[in-house]
Amino acid sequence: MKRISFLLPSVLYLVFCLSACSVPMVRDILVYRETASDSLRNSFNAKYLTVRPGTSLVDKPHILFPDSTFYGANTLDDNILPLAFGLVPDSVRGAVVSNVIATIRRQHFRPQVGPEAEPWLLPVLAENGWNSWAYFICDKHPEMVTDTCIAPEYVKAWRERYVAGIEALPEGGRTQIRLRPDFRIQELDSLDCTVQTPLGPVRSRFTKDLMHAEWYFELPQGVRAEVWTPTVARSKVKRRCLARRLRVEDGFSVWRVRGGRHHFSVDFDLPDHVLEAQFVYENADFPQCHSATLCFAENGDLLCAFNGGTAEHEPDTKVRLCRKPAGSDTWTAPEAVAVPDKDRYCLDNPVLFRIPEPGEPLLLWYKIRPGYNMKEGEIDLSTIAFWEARLKKSYDNGQTWSDFETLPEGFLGPIKDKPVWHDGRLICGSSVQSKYAHIPHRIHFEWSDDRGATWHWAEPDSVQLSIPCKLRKLGRVGENVDVPADPDRYYGNWLPISSIQPTILIHQDGSLQALSRTGNGKMSVTWSRDNGASWGPETLTDIPQNGSGIDAVTLPDGRFALVYNDFETLPGRSGGPRSPLKVAVSEDGLHWMDVVTLEDDAIKEYSYPAVICDAEGCLHIAYTWRRYRIKYVKVKL
Repeated sequence: MKRISFLLPSVLYLVFCLSACSVPMVRDILVYRETASDSLRNSFNAKYLTVRPGTSLVDKPHILFPDSTFYGANTLDDNILPLAFGLVPDSVRGAVVSNVIATIRRQHFRPQVGPEAEPWLLPVLAENGWNSWAYFICDKHPEMVTDTCIAPEYVKAWRERYVAGIEALPEGGRTQIRLRPDFRIQELDSLDCTVQTPLGPVRSRFTKDLMHAEWYFELPQGVRAEVWTPTVARSKVKRRCLARRLRVEDGFSVWRVRGGRHHFSVDFDLPDHVLEAQFVYENADFPQCHSATLCFAENGDLLCAFNGGTAEHEPDTKVRLCRKPAGSDTWTAPEAVAVPDKDRYCLDNPVLFRIPEPGEPLLLWYKIRPGYNMKEGEIDLSTIAFWEARLKKSYDNGQTWSDFETLPEGFLGPIKDKPVWHDGRLICGSSVQSKYAHIPHRIHFEWSDDRGATWHWAEPDSVQLSIPCKLRKLGRVGENVDVPADPDRYYGNWLPISSIQPTILIHQDGSLQALSRTGNGKMSVTWSRDNGASWGPETLTDIPQNGSGIDAVTLPDGRFALVYNDFETLPGRSGGPRSPLKVAVSEDGLHWMDVVTLEDDAIKEYSYPAVICDAEGCLHIAYTWRRYRIKYVKVKL
């Protein structure tokens, strides 16, 4: 690998002994010359490389569930060193890297590497497209190395070369500077780095968000540099200096500049269909957030509410609200708009909605429940089974809010996803979660014909019997069938689908369709032909479900959009990774096609999406981003 060859020792050992099986693999690697012949390379792989295609536990490729393709005993050292020394065949490189990534995740981002592999870990991640994982290993702040498992000198070298992107390269008998900062690291908001090169000090500093960077850099006089900007469009790079574009390469525009001070203002290329991408907030006085909800106010402002506090279920959790004024590109700082009204209680799952008629107030539902460690005998009161519902209203586009109202006993309002307003009826998807493990969770629907003055209850008239994934026989997704792992524990009976948090779609013939999160590996569906007053059988679909929230919306052209985690819970487990997060489109609500991947790195979770649609057909999506930010994306299909 040419770009990390600067770390290679100037002299390696002699040639490794192929036939001596007792010689450790690491020793064989260390005595291998980078210039070795293909035959020696092939011999090394024949001795140490294991390739077992089709052994992943999942049907779709997923970074945390790779095939069994690895070196040696599949330790980090065994896989990192062949990658660093260029020994891995191109045909299996991706699978070997996936094993490295999966191992790092299992080790909770404190990778267990020996002294031989430690210098190579961060460069290998960076060179193979996983620099965000290297950044996360270094506590999300590459200048803070006191609490990372990698030695500071290696973090410093990685930060200069792969984050700041400063490198001196020989070219045609002379040395030039290459500047290629990694703007793709989403949580990296700013950087200021100075590197001493053979040509003198080079300084690179920038501030950025998810769409734009202001980049300043200083080069020694008399040198020339290649500057890489992450866009193929010349018009997206504003330059306050002399610069000549040389070429487009790997999605970058490459520019030639000479010594001195320079300033580039860069608009990034966004994924297909994505018009905007922002963090709703970047800094706050609370460390965690979850469960976003979106709504347009009557004046056109876009509002985003979510839980924010020390952690989910903690009593200091409050409903926070940010505003993106109509015509603005920025969000206001988080403001607390609802707090627990009982001692030691916490807040959950806010839902914003406004009946789409002039003069209607903004509605904010939220739930309260006892916080952690509150018990009544042996019963844990902090579970969702003990939710109580609250409702607030705003008559000034969310600037101020009324005192809370308590919903009628037994009613919870929209449990996570927005209601729908159809033919003068307000219809909320809701659910009740049992406090007993052997009793499935159940969805229901609450509807009102008088704007919430009185409420009615409806539920599916029957529910398909199935077995929760957690009680199925351990295996892979292809074996995810209704076979109980322990029939005696299972009471000898199949149970109704365990489902919560329905999202409602409106079909052109007036029928309503609800998709729900389940514990059965697939989403469930139920239909209403009388505007939500009654609902037909609830059955499982073929849409993957990982035990996490979903949301969907009806588009102006009659199609439907769904935001979900494309992962099916494995048998014998209660949930799955909350990544990737995708947008899918359907014409009938049953057959879906993925069109946008919003997140796909599995560092942490990307979950609990909220999606709404404007009059132009653009989707507005907000979701939990690793639990410490809320991300907003605008999509034009």
